[in-house]
Amino acid sequence: MKDHIILRRSGALGDVILTTPVLRRLRREFPDVVIQIQTCYLEVFARSPHTTVIDSGLSSSSILISLDGAYERRPDLHIVQAYMLEAFGDLGDPKDLQQELHYKVGRDYLTKSVKSNIVAIHAAIAGWKNRTLPRHVWRAVFDGVKRMGLRPALVGTDRDNLYAGDTAEIPLGWPLAVQAAFISECAAFIGSDSAMLHLAGCTDVPIIGVFTCARPETRLPWRHGQLGWRCEAVMPDLECVGCQARRPPPVTDEFCERGDTRCIELVSAANILAALQKVIAL
Repeated sequence: MKDHIILRRSGALGDVILTTPVLRRLRREFPDVVIQIQTCYLEVFARSPHTTVIDSGLSSSSILISLDGAYERRPDLHIVQAYMLEAFGDLGDPKDLQQELHYKVGRDYLTKSVKSNIVAIHAAIAGWKNRTLPRHVWRAVFDGVKRMGLRPALVGTDRDNLYAGDTAEIPLGWPLAVQAAFISECAAFIGSDSAMLHLAGCTDVPIIGVFTCARPETRLPWRHGQLGWRCEAVMPDLECVGCQARRPPPVTDEFCERGDTRCIELVSAANILAALQKVIAL
């Protein structure tokens, strides 16, 4: 083994968060090697104890482990297992597949007291239409959480906001570590298959995830050695759910077998709120 490993995953943000189990295993198996990260989302690794160099120049003694395209070539696998297969030649031990982001709880950058009745909601405007629920559905979820006697709080970026006013306990677009700390103390997290769901997977918060073109068994977090620990998946009642895994790889762009967006139209606020009620009752 050379003395310098370059671990590369350019994007997207959620996919980069899901590379962290590979980094942790590399550090464990090669404790004395310099590990360099190359990504568009350096913030994911800002406090990581497993890396020593972030986005520096190449070295003649480097070995490159590129995870770009690793999942896209294996869309039938869980994304972390696809990464493990690319990096190590095996699927990894279930106890070693949990993503991580290093954050501190209780810092004064939390603008209001975090209470256990807050539900974090990521009303994502995703890169793909068949992963983006209509805004009226997310507003109905937001209002439904309030009717349950809980406090909805938006997380994510400014473009994910549902209302003109401030409905966030912390400002949208704040650093990942701040949002992770906030989510970790919430009663639950609700979101579609996008970056903030994978950020929530770095915590122990109960998760309600909405899945359409990708099936939950390929994207839900591994936590405490279990796939989907404390998670509830919400999916439309369509046989074609998970179409991404049936496409010829590599899968790099949006596609619908039906030629429409029926999958997102069949996900209702009632489905999501029922899943929330289930995890709150646990």
